[in-house]
Amino acid sequence: MTSSPEKSGSKDELCMEIDPPLGENLATAEDWRKALQKVVPAVVVLRTTACRAFDTESAGASYATGFVVDKRRGIILTNRHVVKPGPVVAEAMFVNREEVPVHPIYRDPVHDFGFFRYDPAAVQFLSYEEIPLAPDAACVGLEIRVVGNDSGEKVSILAGTLARLDRDAPHYKKDGYNDFNTFYMQAASGTKGGSSGSPVIDWQGRAVALNAGSKSSSASAFFLPLERVVRALSFLQKGRDSFQDKWEAVTILRGTLQATFLHKGFDETRRLGLQSETEQLVRHASPLSETGMLVVDSVVPGGPAHKLLEPGDVLVRMNKEVTTQFLKMESLLDDSVGQNVELELERGGKPFTVQLPVQDLHSITPNYFLEVSGAVIHPLSYQQVGLNLH
Repeated sequence: MTSSPEKSGSKDELCMEIDPPLGENLATAEDWRKALQKVVPAVVVLRTTACRAFDTESAGASYATGFVVDKRRGIILTNRHVVKPGPVVAEAMFVNREEVPVHPIYRDPVHDFGFFRYDPAAVQFLSYEEIPLAPDAACVGLEIRVVGNDSGEKVSILAGTLARLDRDAPHYKKDGYNDFNTFYMQAASGTKGGSSGSPVIDWQGRAVALNAGSKSSSASAFFLPLERVVRALSFLQKGRDSFQDKWEAVTILRGTLQATFLHKGFDETRRLGLQSETEQLVRHASPLSETGMLVVDSVVPGGPAHKLLEPGDVLVRMNKEVTTQFLKMESLLDDSVGQNVELELERGGKPFTVQLPVQDLHSITPNYFLEVSGAVIHPLSYQQVGLNLH
């Protein structure tokens, strides 16, 4: 991840951006005009200064994007690599050029999202509303707009169409932050640095995804799904009713087995030795659109899965339920912190079952995870693949 949204690396890098249109044009130009009229005032330009090199981030200043998701409490959603894992000084600039200081209140331990807070009373001359989050509205072929600080242009509006909902999480660089254990959405885009944290909206003015990265060599853009964002925001909202109220400490449990998984197609799982009977069972128990299964990619030494799971193990069931999607797996783990989960897997065509304790990502011993202010980086998730963060 680059320290500034304007910086770029090698030719074949991934950045944080959005995409162009692909299909169904159900919404009229007037529908989009009304939606953007509501959305644009809630989008802010974020200026952040990392006071010192910390974790995966170097010291320096950068520009990015965020948007208001709770006006009453003063909560802004953006990317985790914008909030930063360590000390940061930041301010948000609204479309009418009003500036307010913002302070980080949450960084997800794994996924590329985080929240800033600000004082809503400090915005005196702008009328705006929060942008609602609608993760269930995302679908292939959905016409979208990405509104953000693209290439330092303050407000850019780029059109696009969601092409995929099941892309692997992008890997930006070997020794920096990389997301894992989640799908990303994909579209084509011409956006550049500064668009990190932009809302990906539909014609109703709802955010269906969070802009996260792009691949400059192919104009591909990658968006983070919002299901875990909605969950974290709901916990934060329980901590206070308004900005003036005292913010009570809240616990956002994030379960982990200290192992990473990849989604592999059925053709690849067969090469790993998956029995045809197991494939039939999984296909019958899954939606017709399902194309593969979750496969163990890495295991952290000393963690719950150490010496029990190995790269290449194919996950069949968790707690007796066929599990082929990251969201289902993460939801179960988040709800099972401090308990055991039962995993049924196949290794080289031979089935086996293990019971593993679920740990909380926020309280993992630093021997296995690097933890800073609630932000945890998985040391085995880093891979060099030519991606850039804005």
